[in-house]
Amino acid sequence: MRKHRSYKDNQFPEIPFFEKIPRLAILGLFFGFLFGSLIFRLYRLQIMEGATNQEAFMSSIVKTQKLSGSRGNIYDRNGKLLASNRLSYDVTLEDSMNYKTTKERQRSLNGIAYRLIQMIHDDKKLNVVLPIGISDDGTYEFTADGWKLSRFKADFYGKMEVEELTEEQKAVTAQELMNELTGKKKFMIDLSYTEEEQKQFGMPESLTPQQALQIANIRYGLSLNSYRKYLPYMVASDVSEETMAAVIENKINLPGADVQESSIRTYEGGESMASILGYTGAISSDELDALNQGESIYTNQSIVGKSGIEKSMESWLRGDDGTEQFYTDVVGNKKTEPVITKTPGTGKNLYLTIDKDLQDAVYRMLEQQIAGILLSNMVDTKRSEMPKAENAAQIRISSDEVYFALFKNHVIDTERLKEDSSTDLEKSVYGAFTQKKERVFTQLSASFDAAGPGYDGLSDEMKGYLDYLVSEGKKSKLIIGNAGSPDWKNKSFRQYLNDCIAGGMVDLSKIQNNEAYVAIEEEVRLVEEKMLADLKNSQEFDLKIYEAMISEGSLNGETIENLLYDQGVLSPEDPDRGLLNSGQLSPWAFIQKKIKNLEITPAQLALNPCSGSAVIVDPEDGEVLACVSYPGFDNNRLANQMDAQYYKQLSNDLSLPLFNRATSQLTAPGSTFKPVTVIAGMSEGVINSDTSIVCTGIFDKVQPALRCWKRNGHGVINSPADALKNSCNVYLSEITYRMGSTADGTFSEADGLQKLQKYAGIMDLDKKTGIEIGEAQPHVTDQFAIPSSIGQGTHNYTTTQLARYTTMLANHGKSYDLSLVYKITDPDGNLVKSFAPVLKDTAQLSETVWAEVAKGMNELVTSNASLKDLKISAAGKTGTAEESKSKPNHGLFIGYAPLENPKIAIAVRIANGYSSGNVVGVGRGIFDYYFQLKEKEAIITNTASNVSNNLRTD
Repeated sequence: MRKHRSYKDNQFPEIPFFEKIPRLAILGLFFGFLFGSLIFRLYRLQIMEGATNQEAFMSSIVKTQKLSGSRGNIYDRNGKLLASNRLSYDVTLEDSMNYKTTKERQRSLNGIAYRLIQMIHDDKKLNVVLPIGISDDGTYEFTADGWKLSRFKADFYGKMEVEELTEEQKAVTAQELMNELTGKKKFMIDLSYTEEEQKQFGMPESLTPQQALQIANIRYGLSLNSYRKYLPYMVASDVSEETMAAVIENKINLPGADVQESSIRTYEGGESMASILGYTGAISSDELDALNQGESIYTNQSIVGKSGIEKSMESWLRGDDGTEQFYTDVVGNKKTEPVITKTPGTGKNLYLTIDKDLQDAVYRMLEQQIAGILLSNMVDTKRSEMPKAENAAQIRISSDEVYFALFKNHVIDTERLKEDSSTDLEKSVYGAFTQKKERVFTQLSASFDAAGPGYDGLSDEMKGYLDYLVSEGKKSKLIIGNAGSPDWKNKSFRQYLNDCIAGGMVDLSKIQNNEAYVAIEEEVRLVEEKMLADLKNSQEFDLKIYEAMISEGSLNGETIENLLYDQGVLSPEDPDRGLLNSGQLSPWAFIQKKIKNLEITPAQLALNPCSGSAVIVDPEDGEVLACVSYPGFDNNRLANQMDAQYYKQLSNDLSLPLFNRATSQLTAPGSTFKPVTVIAGMSEGVINSDTSIVCTGIFDKVQPALRCWKRNGHGVINSPADALKNSCNVYLSEITYRMGSTADGTFSEADGLQKLQKYAGIMDLDKKTGIEIGEAQPHVTDQFAIPSSIGQGTHNYTTTQLARYTTMLANHGKSYDLSLVYKITDPDGNLVKSFAPVLKDTAQLSETVWAEVAKGMNELVTSNASLKDLKISAAGKTGTAEESKSKPNHGLFIGYAPLENPKIAIAVRIANGYSSGNVVGVGRGIFDYYFQLKEKEAIITNTASNVSNNLRTD
C-alpha cells in the first residue's frame, strides 16, 4: 500500500542545507586548501626565492679556524739574537670548486698544481709530505725508513696503528705507492696529455717523474684536508716576491690558490749553535698526539720545535693561537670573509746561559786542533806499503786513505761524473771508472770457482770483493740462517752457494725464476746473477772501485784535487790550482795546505779524528757558558720547510754532524777519572797526603799486570798530588788494590769496584746533569777494578757529565744541575721567569782531600808543556782513553781557573785524538780566550794548530 506524502514528511523532517553536505567532502576541501598552500609555498621557496634561499642554506655553517701565534725569540746571555722570525710569503691551495665529474676534478687540480710549481721555480721551496724521492737511476725510492716510514704507510692506508698494516702494505715499495697515487683510483696523474687536455687543464705534453712526484705531493697534502676544505694546504713556503706576484695576478685562473703572509724561523748562531738551538718543522702525527694530550692546542698545520732548545722549551716559545670564524657551505667551501675572534699571541723570549762568542770561538779551536792532529798523523805513503801498527798510538793515515776520504764522505760527488753536463775531467774519470768496473766484474765472475791455492793466488783486492759479496748477500737476507762464511781453503764461492742452497739457507723467492722445478746448478747460477746485478747497482761497491783505483794509482792525487775545483768544493779563483798543475806544488803538499788552511775541513774528510766536544760551566751555579759539538750543521736549512737533500747529506755524512757529541757521546774518561780514585783512597784512609809509592812502570799485584804509561817507571811518587801531577798508573792502581784488600791481605775485585762506584756516585758521575737538551745515560764501571781506577774498565761518560764533575772539583763538592736557560721574558722584555741554580747534592769530603786534589791538578798545569806558561793559576787533568787497537785513542782534558775562586770549569774531548797531549791545547785556548790572556787573532787563526805529535803523559 502506498503511503501518503504527508506521512513521509511527518516521519522525516527536512535537513538544513549545510547539514546535507557530506562530512568527507568538508575534510576534502580542508586538506585541499592545505595542499594548495603547501604547493604555493614550495613554488615560492624553490622558484620565486630559490636562489636566495639556497645561498642562505649553503652559507649557514659556522666554522672556527686557528690562527698560529708567533714564536718567541732566543738570545744568548749577552742579549745577542740567536733565533727569530722573518716575514715570508706562502703559496696555499684549497679544493674550493665544484666539478661535474671526478675526472674533471682530478685533472683540474693537477693542472693548478702543475702551474703553481712552474711559478715557484725553486723546488726546495715546495712543501714535501710524501717521504719519496728519485734515486740516481731515475726510480722512486723512500726517503724515510724505520718507524717514520711505517707511520707514514699507516696514515696512507688509514690505519690507526702501525701494527694494523697488512704484510702487503708493509712491503709496498715507493714505486708501487706512486702507482697508487697517480692511478685512476687516486689522483689520475698521467705522464702524457692530449692537446685538448693541455688546453683545458693547463698541463704540459708530458711530465717528468720529478714533476709527477711534485704534483702527487701537492695532491696528497690537499687530500689530508678533504673533510675540511676551508683549510688551505701549504704548497710552498718563503717564496720570492716574483712568485707571490705571479700567483696573485693569476688567481682567477688558479681556483683555490692564494698567497698568505707567514713567518720563517731564522737562526744567527751558525754551525756552532745548531746542536743547542735545534730547529723547527711541521708537526708529525706522533708529535700531534703527544703534544695534544689533555687539550687540543696543535693542528696538523702546526710548526713545532724538532730538536734542541726549540723542542725542550716548546711550551714557552710557542705563541698562543688565535681564532677566526667564517661561514662555509655544506661541503666545506668558504663562503664569507673570516672575522678574527681571538688575536693570536707571541711566545715568550728565551735568554740562554750560553755566550755566543765563546761558543763560536771554542768551535773554531776544536776544528783547528783536529786539523792539526790529522796533519801530524798523515804520511805520504800508501797503506799497502806501511807496516801494521802495533798499537793505537802508532796508527797513521796513509795518502790513499786521505784521497779516498773525499769520495767516501761524498765531498766529491760521483754521480756528477756521469751527467751530460760534467766537465771533460769528470767524463775522463768516469770513463776510467767504468772500464775498471767492467774488468772487476769479469775477474770476479772468473774467481767464483777459486779455492785453496787458486784462492790464495787471487789479489787482495779480489779477495776483498768476494768477502764483500758474501757480506752483502747476508745483509740483504738473500743468504739466511746460520750460513757461516766460505772456507776458502776447501770451498770456492760457488760451492759455498751450492751448500747454502742445499741447506735451505738461501731465500730463493728473491730470484726471478718462472720454472716450477730447476736443478741446483741452475739455482746457483740464478743466485750468482742476482748477487752480481745487485752489486752493479750498489753505490757502496762503486766506492770500492774508486778506492782500488786510488790504491793502484790509476786515479791519482792531482786528478782528485782538480775534481775538487770542477765540482766547486774549492774556489775556481784559487791560485794554487795553477801551482798544482804546473808542478810547483806537489799533490801531497797541496792537500796538506788545504787542510792546514781549513779549506778542506776534518768534518769533510771524516777520518780519525774528525769530531770533538767541549763544555764550559760556571762552577758557582752550573750555568753552561758553552756547549760545543763539532762538526755542526746549518739549522736554517732544516727549519720551516726542510731541505730534504741537505738532510739526506747530513744523515749520510760519516762525521755525524747531527749527533751532539757533547751530550750524547759516551767514552771512557781515561786519566781524568784519577781524582776520583785519589778522593776514594784518602776518604777510605788507605792513603794520606804523605803516602809515597814506588812506580817501577808496572803494577803486577793482580793479573793481568797493568803498565804505567811511563814504561820505565816514575820512581818514587811522594803523594797523591804527585800522583795526579805525573798521572801515575801504578800509584792509582795501588789505591784501588788497598781499598779492595781484605783482612787477610787478599784482593777482592768486588770490594775494589764497590769503593770506586761509591765515590764516582758521590761525584755524581752516575747521574745525568739535568741539561735541557737531552743527554745519554752515564755508566760507572762495573768490571775490572784495577783498570777502572785509571779511568778504563767500563766507565762511560758524556762531556757534559765530565764538566759537571769538574765543577765539583772546582767548588769543592757542590753539584748543580747544568742549565742552558738563564731567564724568560715576555715580548716587551718583562721578566716572566728566572732560573735559579739548582743545587742537587753536596759531596761531604774533608777539606784536606779537596786541597790535595787541587794541588795535584795545579802541579800538572805548571809542569805541562802546553800549560806551564799560562798567565793565570789553574788546575787541570789530562786523559787518554783506550778503546780499540784499530783506532786512535781518545784525548781528554778537564780543568778550572783561577785556582782560587774558580770562574770556569771545562771539559774537552777529541774522540780518536790519539792522546791528551793533542787535546790540552784546546783547554789552553779556552783559558786564554775567556780570561783575555791573548789576542783573539792569536787564538782563532783559522788554520790548523800545531800539536804535540801524540805526546802522552797520562
